[in-house]
Amino acid sequence: MTPVMPQIKNVVFLMLENRSLDNVLGWLYDKRAPQHVYPAGSPAAYDGLVAGRYHNPAHSVTGVHSYPVEPIPAKYQHDRVPAYDPYEAMREGAEWNGVMNQLFGNADPTKGIPSDGTPAQMLGFLQDYYARYMVEWQGLDALWTYTPEQLPRINSLAYQFAVSDRWFSSVPTQTNPNRAYSLCGTSLGREANQTLTAVEQYNVPTLINRLAEAGKHWGLYYEDIWQKGKCFTEYTFPQISAAKNGEVAMIEQFKAHAKAGSLPAFSYLEPKWGYGKGAIFTQGHDYHPPTSVAPGEQFLWDIYTALRNSPQWQDTLFIVTFDEHGGTYDHVAPPWGAINPDGIKGTKWGFDFKLYGARVPTLLISPYIAPQTVFRAPADSAQPFDHTSFIKTLLLWAGVNPANAGLGKRVPAAPSFDGVLADTIVNDGTVALQTLAGGDAAPASATASLTAAPPASSPLNGHFDGMPFASVRAILNANDSMGEIEAAIAAFKENPARYESTLEAEPLPKQ
Repeated sequence: MTPVMPQIKNVVFLMLENRSLDNVLGWLYDKRAPQHVYPAGSPAAYDGLVAGRYHNPAHSVTGVHSYPVEPIPAKYQHDRVPAYDPYEAMREGAEWNGVMNQLFGNADPTKGIPSDGTPAQMLGFLQDYYARYMVEWQGLDALWTYTPEQLPRINSLAYQFAVSDRWFSSVPTQTNPNRAYSLCGTSLGREANQTLTAVEQYNVPTLINRLAEAGKHWGLYYEDIWQKGKCFTEYTFPQISAAKNGEVAMIEQFKAHAKAGSLPAFSYLEPKWGYGKGAIFTQGHDYHPPTSVAPGEQFLWDIYTALRNSPQWQDTLFIVTFDEHGGTYDHVAPPWGAINPDGIKGTKWGFDFKLYGARVPTLLISPYIAPQTVFRAPADSAQPFDHTSFIKTLLLWAGVNPANAGLGKRVPAAPSFDGVLADTIVNDGTVALQTLAGGDAAPASATASLTAAPPASSPLNGHFDGMPFASVRAILNANDSMGEIEAAIAAFKENPARYESTLEAEPLPKQ
C-alpha cells in the first residue's frame, strides 16, 4: 500500500479536554470568511456562531424563557467559564441528565435515548446545567462562549492553519470512551467511564501498536502520573507498553527532542490534567472545565513554538483536538449513522453506538496547510470526521491497510484528512489573526499576550504535590470541604498502594 502524506515525517498528536467547537472557536470567522475550504465545493462559510441566532430554553418563575448563546460578558471574561463542571456522561444520576439531555432535551429533561434518526435540537444545555448548579449568573455560563480575543492562542492557530467545522466526538459521552475510540477504534461497549475516578483499562491493541509494527518510532510524553506509576494513556491502554521502537517519558523529553531535531515519527502528548467542582479544583493545562483556560492556552502555544523552532518543522504535522464537548454548548446536531465497531451494545443503557457525539475543535497545523482553511470530510465519504479518522489517516500514512489493522469496523469506513495537506510548503506561519471587532482593520499579532487572567480562586494543586492524579480526582469527587480533603490526603499517604487499589474498576462481564 502506497503511504499517504509522504511529505510528513513527524506527526505530533495532542488531545485536550472537554470543550465544544462553539465554546472555544465559535466566533473565529464572525466577520470574515475562510480563504480555503476542503473539499472543494463544500460550503464557503464556516459554521460557527451568529449573534442572536442560537438560544436555549429554561423554566423560570414566570414561565419558560429563551436565553441567548453569546460571548462571555466582559465583567466575567477572566473567570472560569463554565464555573462548574457540566454533566459529561451520556446519563448521570437517576434522571436522564447528561449528554443525551443536552442534545435532545429542551426546557424539560429528555426521558431516555431517542430512536435512531431522531434529530437533536441542541436545546438542553442550559436546563441540564442549571438542574445541577445555581451560580451568580443562574447557570447562563453554560451558554457563554469565548471570543478570539479571550482565547487568542487556539483561535490564532485555527486561523493560521486549518480547523474542521464538522469533526464530531465518537460517542455522546465523556473522556474514556472517546479517548478509546481515538486509539483503539472502539470503547468495547462502554457508554461512559466505568467509575467516578475514571480508573479503568482497555486491554486491546492501539494505533501506537500498529504504527510500531509498521516500523514507526513513537513517543508518549506526559506531565502527570495517573495510577500505579504510569501516565493515563499507558495505564488505560496497557498494550502500549508492549509496543517496540518507542519511549514513554515526561514532556520535557519531547521538548528536548524538538529542539535537537530528534522527534520520533509519532509523538503522543498528554496535557497536565485539571479537575474540580467549582471553587474546589486543581489547575491543569488541558482546558477542562471548571479550571482556567489560560494555562491551556500557554501550553498549546509552547508546544507549537517548540515545533516551529525545531529543525524538523518542515516535515511535521501537528494535530490538536479535544476528546469530547464536556457539556459546553454547540449548535450543530451530531449525525446518526455511525458504525458500531464490534457489534457490542452499551453495557449500561443499551446504546447502539450509531450516534456521534457533539462537535469538538480539531486543528491541523503544518507548513503544508494553506492559511485560513476550513475542512470537512471528503465529498465521497458516507461518514463525517470523528476520532477514528485519526487512526484511519495515520495507518494510511504508515502504509497499513486500515481494513486489516484489527481496530474495529468504524476505522476502515472513516474519512481520512490527508487531502487537506498540500504536496509542497504553502504556509510560512506568519498570517496574523485579525481582531474580531476590527474586521478588515489592522490585524492583531498572533503572538499577542494572553488576555485571560489567573483563576478567580486559588487551585488546590499544592495540596496534592506528588500524588497520582487518579487519587487526586477521587479525593475531589468524594469530598466537599478543605477539612475532608486534607483528611483524605492523609489517608492516601498512610498507604498509597492500598488507596490506589481501591480505585480500579471491576472488569466488565463477558459479552
